[in-house]
Amino acid sequence: MSTSSDSTGNGKGMTLTELQGMRLLQRSPGMQSLESAEPTKLPPVLEAPSLEGLEVTAPTVEPVTEDDLMERFSALCRERSPRRERAPGEDVALGDDVLLNVLGYANGRLIPFSVRTDWWTEATPDPTFPGFFEALVGAKVGLSIAVSIILPDTYAVEALRGAEARFLVDVKAAREVTLLTDESPELLSVLELGSTLDEVMENIAQQLAYEHEQQAQHDLQERVLDEVVERTRVDVPQNLIDEEIRRAWTESEYPQLALRNFEQQELQEAVEGWLSDPFTRLDAERRLRISLGLQAILARDQVQPKEEDLVALIDNLAEITQTTREELGRLLQSDPTVMRRFESLALHKMAVDHVLSKVKLVPG
Repeated sequence: MSTSSDSTGNGKGMTLTELQGMRLLQRSPGMQSLESAEPTKLPPVLEAPSLEGLEVTAPTVEPVTEDDLMERFSALCRERSPRRERAPGEDVALGDDVLLNVLGYANGRLIPFSVRTDWWTEATPDPTFPGFFEALVGAKVGLSIAVSIILPDTYAVEALRGAEARFLVDVKAAREVTLLTDESPELLSVLELGSTLDEVMENIAQQLAYEHEQQAQHDLQERVLDEVVERTRVDVPQNLIDEEIRRAWTESEYPQLALRNFEQQELQEAVEGWLSDPFTRLDAERRLRISLGLQAILARDQVQPKEEDLVALIDNLAEITQTTREELGRLLQSDPTVMRRFESLALHKMAVDHVLSKVKLVPG
């Protein structure tokens, strides 16, 4: 498995798992020994990126196609279909929901980004991992299996394309899914999207149209941030990139490995897999350049946060993290680390909004 790190795609400037809970990890001795001895000093941006003549091509809002509609309809039908919990020792069948723990190895080392814990997924063929999910068919619920596959030429970690990989898989649970179809009498009631099939499809089309608009906004922001990267004249040292990658690793993969009692040497090999991956390094450098560039723009333009913007951000975070506004407020007040992260997030959003206000959109 591979899950490359998120750049600033969430539009909030946080990386990896930070927006999935804001309950940040407590440092353990094992993790501390893998971190840099001292934080690297941020390099100075001698001149804030100019916003003069900032132009980007306006992204296209993709139309909703018939294929889009049918794919979402099928996904919703499956999502709302009845399920039966399989008993321990029962065989997994094709199309089941399965709860897995996964570790992947290649060339005698842990595959970067391959660790999954309590991962619910569908046991169905996936061309990005040929043979992996097929091997789960017939596996016993509650037991572990080893799955060997050849990583495809499209695998995210370029150095491992074509390599033989061995995945250790714990099949923790499985659910048999009885798929609903458009002929199922209970379908309309469980979908809750209309009293007729036409109404259901119309509502799905509206949802997809909104999502496509949101995607276009995301694409616009990414294009603007790419311009900020290009205009930020700063030398980002390699040890700062290392530090950013280690921080991301300690917040995502490390806790899962610690739960599995990985030894210190194994942990070191795991983080080195992240550090040596060229795409991870490029992504980390981009995040750093964006952060440094936006900070310099805020300072130069003397942009100040507005109270209503901070309130809106707290409401948005509460929705994303599935907590109440009050719970999130108590967490921010009780943990200085989380408060600093929130302040950084607020500054990032404010800076992005400021830059977006200066952009001239050019028709594509």
